Amino acid sequence: ALRLLEGGRDVEQKLDDECSCNIPIPHDLRSPPQRPSRRDAWCISIFDSFVKPTLNPVLTQFSIELTAITQDMVDTAPTIDQVIVKYMKWLRGIGLVDNDGNRIGNWTFATWGDVDLMSTLRLELQHKSIGLPPCFDRWINLKDDSMFKRHFGHEPRGGLRACVESVGASWEGRAHNGLVDSINTAKIVRCMVQTGFRFTRSTRGLDKDGLPFGLKKRNGEKTRVMQKGRDEN
Repeated sequence: ALRLLEGGRDVEQKLDDECSCNIPIPHDLRSPPQRPSRRDAWCISIFDSFVKPTLNPVLTQFSIELTAITQDMVDTAPTIDQVIVKYMKWLRGIGLVDNDGNRIGNWTFATWGDVDLMSTLRLELQHKSIGLPPCFDRWINLKDDSMFKRHFGHEPRGGLRACVESVGASWEGRAHNGLVDSINTAKIVRCMVQTGFRFTRSTRGLDKDGLPFGLKKRNGEKTRVMQKGRDEN
């Protein structure tokens, strides 16, 4: 979770659907600057957990090589329903949601693409008959044209690492690890804040039926949104 200084909205880093491991928080994100500029952002807390897969419990060799996460790591991890409970407890502990999971204050999630919240997490919980907490009803996709491109003047191409380095930040950790990706996404958020960008609105959200805005209930429409999410990776 990042705290923003001087207006705008607080930004909560995404619950990444890729399992993650314990990675030290970079020094420049750990605490408020001693001499804060007009606008800044820093880490106030972190949540990290593996998630035990249940539908496809055996990791593929591709996944292991991509993330460096082994079968033993996820075999002993809590399942997604347990992780959601722990995650919401963490959010309550830092004063971001109430006991029913409703957002407290002016904050939202920041993601690198829409797929994590719009498709993966939402559909995973739906398939397993687990309620999606109401605080997940909207988020900021940094890859949206109104965010990264508008502020930096170029397309967010080449993947997350290339974009982090393109704004002058240093990449830390192994890509495709949930916590690593979140930390490095936070660096883009901080850079945007420090260089004058104000986060004032979400870029995407869910309607009263829990569907992404503009998504009809026909199966064909759902398939196209899921495909779009895969294309973003």
